[in-house]
Amino acid sequence: MPLASNTIKGNRFHFYVKFLVYLTIALCFVFLDLNQRTFTPIKDKLSSFDVAVNGSFRPFKAWLDDFSIYFSSKVELVRENQKLKTAQTYSDVQLQKLAATEKRLEELESLLELREQSATGMQAVTVIAASDSPYDQWLRVKYKKNASIKSGDYVVGTKGLIGQVISVEEDQAVVRVVSDQRASVYVQVLRTGFRAVVFGRGKYNSLELKFVPEEVDIKVDDILVTSGLGGRYPYGIPVGKVSSVSTDLTSNFSRILVQSLEDPNANNSFIALTGLTGDDLFSLDKLD
Repeated sequence: MPLASNTIKGNRFHFYVKFLVYLTIALCFVFLDLNQRTFTPIKDKLSSFDVAVNGSFRPFKAWLDDFSIYFSSKVELVRENQKLKTAQTYSDVQLQKLAATEKRLEELESLLELREQSATGMQAVTVIAASDSPYDQWLRVKYKKNASIKSGDYVVGTKGLIGQVISVEEDQAVVRVVSDQRASVYVQVLRTGFRAVVFGRGKYNSLELKFVPEEVDIKVDDILVTSGLGGRYPYGIPVGKVSSVSTDLTSNFSRILVQSLEDPNANNSFIALTGLTGDDLFSLDKLD
C-alpha cells in the first residue's frame, strides 16, 4: 500500500510540473505577441487567405442560397397545389352527392305524383337486389306486408315500363325486366297506332319489335306504348323508342331495334300497378 501511494503522489507531481511548463510557454507566446507582434504576419496571412477563400466561394454560396430559396418555394407550391387538389376533389364529391340527392328527390316527387292519380291501384316498391347477368335480367323489390302485389303486375317508373312481376313472397317480389330475353309486351306505335309485340334482347335496355312486315310505317324515334289489349293493364305506358329500322334479307319482316325508355338501374324506387288505373296514367304528349 505505501508503494502504491507513493506512485500516485509521483504521478500528480509530474502532472503539475507539465501543467506549469505549458502554462509558462503559453504566457511567453502571449507576451511576445503583445509586445513584439511576432505572430502578426502569420495572422495577416491567415486573414488574407480567409478573405481569398470566402471571395472564391461567395458566388457558389450565393447560388446555393438562391437554389435553396427556389427549392423551398417549389416545395411550398407543391404543398399548396396538393391542398387545392384535395379541396377540389372534396368539392366535386359534395357536388355529385348534391346532384344525386336532387335527382333522387325529383324522382320521388314524380313517383308521388304518379301514385296520387290512382293510390288504390298502385304500390310503391324499393329495389333491394338486381341481376348482374345480361341474359337473366331481374330485380328483387321489397314492399309493405300484405300489399296486393301479384304475379303479372306491371312495374313502372316515371318514364315508363320497367318490367313484370313473376314471383311474390310475403313482402318481396321478383320483377322480370322488360329487356330480359324471355320478356314480351303487347305494344302500339304511338304515331300510327300499329300494334305488335316487343321482345327483350337480353342486352342492357335493348328490345326488338318482331314480326313487323316491311311495308308497315315504322320510323326511328317512334314511341312504343302498351296497347292495353286484354283490359288488364292500362293503355299508354311508355315502353321504348325505335332506335333503328333495317331490312331482314332472310324474311319479309323488318328488323326493328328499340331502346327502353326507363332504366331499371338508374333508380331504386318504382311503382307496381296492382289494380285498375286510367289510360291517362302517363302524359303521352311529352313523348312525341
